[in-house]
Amino acid sequence: MVKVRFHTILKEESGLNNLEVDAENLSELLSKLPENVMQILEKYRNYLIILVNGHIVDPKHNIVLRREDIIDITIPVGGG
Repeated sequence: MVKVRFHTILKEESGLNNLEVDAENLSELLSKLPENVMQILEKYRNYLIILVNGHIVDPKHNIVLRREDIIDITIPVGGG
């Protein structure tokens, strides 16, 4: 199982801190996320940042995942 963590507004809107998904690659992982999470990700699709083990990845590339991988999904935040 791959651990998926949600941050910022994605965490607030989904009500999830994290979840575990059985997936062999990033494309499969994204397709297995719950429907409500997919709707939120679609809403912010132009701003999403996806990290695999702390490294930013392009979700269009079908990254192979290992069981111990941690996927972080976030959007940029600003403050002042």
